[in-house]
Amino acid sequence: MQFEPALLPFMNKVPPLFLLFLLSISGYSQDLNYQGLILPKVLTEKANAIIRSEKVEVEIKAVDKMTILTERVVTVLNEYGQGVTRTGDVYDEVTTIRKQEAVFYDKFGKEIKKVRKRDFLDQSLPGANLITDNRVSYYEFTPKDYPYTVVYTSEVETESTVFVNTWDPVPGYYTSVESSFYSLKNPAGIPLRFEERNLDSLQVEIMNSDYELSYSLKNLPAFKRETLSPDLDTFLPQVKVALDEFSLVGVKGAAKDWSEFGKWQYEHLLSETTALSPETVQKISMLTASAETDLEKAELIYDYVQKNTRYISVQLGIGGWEPMTAAEVDKLGYGDCKALTNYTRALLESQDITSYYAVVYGDEEQRDIDPDFASMQGNHVILNIPHEGEDVWLECTSQTIPFNYLGDFTDNRNVLLITPEGGEIVKTRNYDTAENLQESFTSIKLDGSGGFSAEFVRTTKGVPYGNLYHLMREPEKEQHLYYKESWSHLRNLDLQKINFINNRKEPEFVEELSFIGERFASQAGNRILLPLHLFSPSTYDLPNNPNRRFPLEITRGRTYRETFEFILPEGFEVESLPEDVKIENQYGLFSIDITQLTTEGQNKIKVQRHYVINSGKWNPDSYSEYREFMNKINALSNQKAVLIESI
Repeated sequence: MQFEPALLPFMNKVPPLFLLFLLSISGYSQDLNYQGLILPKVLTEKANAIIRSEKVEVEIKAVDKMTILTERVVTVLNEYGQGVTRTGDVYDEVTTIRKQEAVFYDKFGKEIKKVRKRDFLDQSLPGANLITDNRVSYYEFTPKDYPYTVVYTSEVETESTVFVNTWDPVPGYYTSVESSFYSLKNPAGIPLRFEERNLDSLQVEIMNSDYELSYSLKNLPAFKRETLSPDLDTFLPQVKVALDEFSLVGVKGAAKDWSEFGKWQYEHLLSETTALSPETVQKISMLTASAETDLEKAELIYDYVQKNTRYISVQLGIGGWEPMTAAEVDKLGYGDCKALTNYTRALLESQDITSYYAVVYGDEEQRDIDPDFASMQGNHVILNIPHEGEDVWLECTSQTIPFNYLGDFTDNRNVLLITPEGGEIVKTRNYDTAENLQESFTSIKLDGSGGFSAEFVRTTKGVPYGNLYHLMREPEKEQHLYYKESWSHLRNLDLQKINFINNRKEPEFVEELSFIGERFASQAGNRILLPLHLFSPSTYDLPNNPNRRFPLEITRGRTYRETFEFILPEGFEVESLPEDVKIENQYGLFSIDITQLTTEGQNKIKVQRHYVINSGKWNPDSYSEYREFMNKINALSNQKAVLIESI
C-alpha cells in the first residue's frame, strides 16, 4: 500500500503572530527541538515520519558480552508514520533490558507523557501458534493529534554476540533522516568484519579503525515508493557488522567466511538432531520398499511428512536457531520450519538419501543471503536434495505444496546450505517466463440482449500455481466470492459450476467453470457492439512518473495464452472486426488473432490472445516506455466487433 505523505506548514507560510506564539512557548521548559510544526521542507516532503536523531552505540566487552545504547527521536507526521517509532526492545534468556524510557511531546514540543521501564508492556513475540523464549518490552502510544515526537532510550546487554547491530539509518519508505549516528567500540579487541552498502552517493562521515567503527549522516530526504522498483534493501544505506569470534546463547564459535560459519552451525545446531527410533526407521523402510529410485523414495517420505505433521512456530533451543530433534517431531507430530525440515532430513537419511538444511529469506520479494558477508542471516528453512541435472527443493512446513515445488516465497534467491563440510551459498530454483504459464479456453454463447452463458477452462503452472491451488480447499461461498471479485466487470455474474483438478505431479491447477452474465455486449439499434475479450489481461497500473528515480524491475516473467470463442446470437452476423495486432519488444509480447467461422450452423468469432511479460531490470528512463507498452495493451483489449441482424 502506498501512502501519501503529509505536508506541514513551513516558515514562509506561517503568519507572524503565530511565530510569536511559537517563540513564547519556550516558557514551558521543553526543548524546542522536539516541536513538529516548523521543520525543513527537505525532511517533510514525501515523509510520514522523520528520524530527528538516532544514536546507536554498541560495545563489545567480551566474546560473550555486548551492550547496546539507543536514543531515538522520531517526529510522527501522520498516522502512516506510527510504525517508525520502534518504542521497544526484544530480550531473551541471555539478553537483558537494563534501562528503558519513552517521552512523548506534542506538536509544540511540550511534554505530554513519560513512560518508565516498569510501565512498558511485556509479552512473548507475537505470532500464530507461537512457542518462544523471546519476549518484547514495548509501549504503544495512541496520539490525539499529529504531529507528535517521541524520544526513546534504552540500554540492552546480551551474551549473544553472533548478532551485532547493523547500521540501518532509514527504516523504510516515506521516512526522512535528520541525523543518524552509529558507533561500535571493541575494547575486547575481537577481529571484526564489516560491509558498507549504498554509501557512495551520500555524505556520510566515517571514522573507522581496526577495532572500532563510526558512521553518521544528516538530512537525508525520504524515499518515495515507485511502482515496480527493486526491493528497498538494494538501495538503502547500510553497514553490516560481524565478529570473527562470537557467542550464541553460551555456545562460542569462530568463522570468517561461509564455509566456516556453515560448519559451525552444522556442528552446534544440527549434528546431534537426526536420531530416530528403530520403529520409525522400519516404518519408513517399508513405506519406500517398492520405490525404484532415491527420488521416488524422497517423494514418498515427503508425502509421509505432510500427512503426519503440522506446522507450529517454535522459537526454542539455542537462540531459536536450533531445531527440535527429529525424535521429538516424530513423537509430537508438529514443529516449526527448522524442526520439520530437519525431521524430513532425518527420514531421508534413514534411507541413505543425502539432503541439506538450507537457510533462506522467505518472502514474496526475492531477498538473497549475502554471499559476500558471512553472518547469522535468514528467517526460514527449506530442504535441498542434491540431484543430477537439477536439485530438488522441499518446503516442509506445508501439508499441500507438491513435491519439488517452490512458490514465490522461496524461489530464485541465494540460500545457505549447511553441510558437514561447511556452508555453501547456492541458488534456489527459478521459474522462467515460459514456465509461469496460464492457458485458458472460454466458449461464450451470446443472446440478442447482450447476455451470455460461458464455459471456462484454465490451466495454471509455475509460480502462479502456488497462488491459485489453495482455492480448492476454500468453502464454496469463498470460491464464488473470489471469482466475482476477480471478474467484477461482468454484470450479475452467476457461477453455476465450479470444479478444480489439482495435478500435483506436474504441478498444474485446472479450473473448470460454467457461468452466466448480463449486458456484456451493448445494443445500438439493429447492431450489437461486442467486446472481444471476456477478461482483461493482467497489466500493471503504472502512474505517470517523468522523474523516475529507481530502476524498473520485473522479478518474475509470465506467459498467458487465451482463446475466446464467441457464439453469435441467432439472426446476427459480423459486420466488422478489428485487425489482428502484434507488439513485441524487450518488455514482452502482446498479440491478438481474430477469425470468424461457421461450425454446425453457428456463426462464431474466435479470438486468440498471446501475452508475455518478460522478467528483467531496466534503467529509470525505460519506465515511460514500459508504461506506454502497458497502455497500448489496455487500449487494444477494449476492441469491439460489430454484429448486425441478418436480412
